[in-house]
Amino acid sequence: MNELLLSVPPALLVAVALLVTPLLSRRLAHGLATVALVAVVAWALVVESGVGPTATFMGFELLLVEVDQFSRLMAIIFGAFGAFAVSYAYFADTTNRHLMWGLGYVTASLWTVMVGDWLALIVGWEAMAIASTVFIWLSGGRSIRTGYRYALAHAIGGSLLLAGIVLYLFYGTDGGATALHFTETNVAGLEVPVGGTTISVVAALMGLGIGLNAAIIGLHAWLPDTYPSPHVATSVFLACYTTKTAVYASYRAFPEENLYLAYMGGAMAIYGAAFALAQKDMRRLLSYHIQGQVGFMLVGIGVGTQLGVAGGFAHLFNHILYKGLLFMAAGIIIIKIGKESLDKFGAVGATAPVALGAFLVGALSISGFPGFNGFISKGMLTDAVIAADLTTLEWMLYLGSVGTYASFIKFGYYAFLDGEPVSMPDADWGHTIVTGGVAAGCIGFGLYYPALYAIIPFGDVWGVEPYSMYQFTKAGVLAAGGLLVFVVSKPLLDSFHGGKDVDRAHDPLAFYGAKGLSGGIGGIYNRVDAAVVGTGWALVDAAHDPSTTIRGLLPDGWQDRYDRRLERTPGKTGGKLGIGLTIYVAAGVLTIALALALFIQ
Repeated sequence: MNELLLSVPPALLVAVALLVTPLLSRRLAHGLATVALVAVVAWALVVESGVGPTATFMGFELLLVEVDQFSRLMAIIFGAFGAFAVSYAYFADTTNRHLMWGLGYVTASLWTVMVGDWLALIVGWEAMAIASTVFIWLSGGRSIRTGYRYALAHAIGGSLLLAGIVLYLFYGTDGGATALHFTETNVAGLEVPVGGTTISVVAALMGLGIGLNAAIIGLHAWLPDTYPSPHVATSVFLACYTTKTAVYASYRAFPEENLYLAYMGGAMAIYGAAFALAQKDMRRLLSYHIQGQVGFMLVGIGVGTQLGVAGGFAHLFNHILYKGLLFMAAGIIIIKIGKESLDKFGAVGATAPVALGAFLVGALSISGFPGFNGFISKGMLTDAVIAADLTTLEWMLYLGSVGTYASFIKFGYYAFLDGEPVSMPDADWGHTIVTGGVAAGCIGFGLYYPALYAIIPFGDVWGVEPYSMYQFTKAGVLAAGGLLVFVVSKPLLDSFHGGKDVDRAHDPLAFYGAKGLSGGIGGIYNRVDAAVVGTGWALVDAAHDPSTTIRGLLPDGWQDRYDRRLERTPGKTGGKLGIGLTIYVAAGVLTIALALALFIQ
């Protein structure tokens, strides 16, 4: 039975729903897609660890399905949240075309996290980038511009990752790689000295390629620019897959301690929360928090202990639930009142209890408040850092947590409490059920945490009671710190609230800089292409009429002498090596060379 299950890649279940979507009514298509994604969850829960179908490419064995505790978790959460996202899109009146590209994005993401080697992963990685780009473009308007920037960023990231994989083939630590399976690959090779240490070019390229999808600092501008631009249902999908696939790939590339990765994650936690605090666009604020929360995950993976890895993947699982819920809550407001900037509408809390409830559950979960799922995974991460005696990193996580509390206090205050009351129609029954289901997951995994332990890697290593006085005290101090930051900074936030976004200056610079880079690369390509084509035709002309070519290369004073000699010389060409004579000479030279080689041997 298990062999049969392993022979069916879970991505195939979603792909089948994708292929029949154009043939079905909108209701049937969304219903079938939901069933297919629920089937992915069921498959992941019952299949045992092992390797499924394989294929051979360029002499390498590709593992098309490999189930272990990490890929199993990814299939569970990708399938479960995908079902909620499809349902949310249906009640947001999206089309079958939107569903097709959404399923294409999910299919590629599932492929990427279920394969067992780097060559198969890069196929899904690039398919995911293509599908998500078209998915963004479907919304039109400003999504066209942001989609081009998104596509350029992910093309660069995919190229860096592919370059690292290719270099590993030639410079692997085993003296020439013979396998690219995750369990057999040490992502290193081609070490170069830098200062007093050495850096692996292979690891650096793969790390940068993965880091771009993870939105590490300096390679993150695509995320807050893109995710607020398409249809709200598209943003719900985007919040789940790309960055979390990158976190998964980070573990596959660096399964042991990597403090560079850990400290980058700590910096992301602070940076994302700080920039989120300054936003007034709801989805842009949430997008910066994706970067910040991915930072928490990378800290756990970078610490490299079992507790750190467990905390990182627990946070990945929880993050998909509460961040998806927050994008759903923001989407309800945008659908109902047509505005998404916090300074464009008044207090909607009194008239939209469903939207308010969804926001509160998501906000308390992402902040790590007791009783919600984020409290469990953040406790695991901070305890892992403390156990590793990384005091600076510990305080970086605390600062990121305080910033998270502050920014969601700001979101809730300006969206639901501040200003004149706004009569907003609340969520319809469909969105009420969908957001209620996701909110139940956030609360359920927070209160009944053994269920979370049962599906995450190394789920039995924490060994402490999450709801202890120590953990309560720590959470209370962080919440109080977030409230204090909001109160102290409120005058400044009020000025941001009615003024310009802090990104108004650097985003156009980043966009036009990327546009200039793209145009420059395209210009270079066009010039090289023209030069190659021109050279080709010049060679054809020279072969057809070499005398004219030779005459054009001679100085002016020599051309008359050449013309006179050309008239006195019999034959069809001027020097005279015509095409026929060239062939004869070349054949003669090759014959002599072959004879000499045989004679010497």
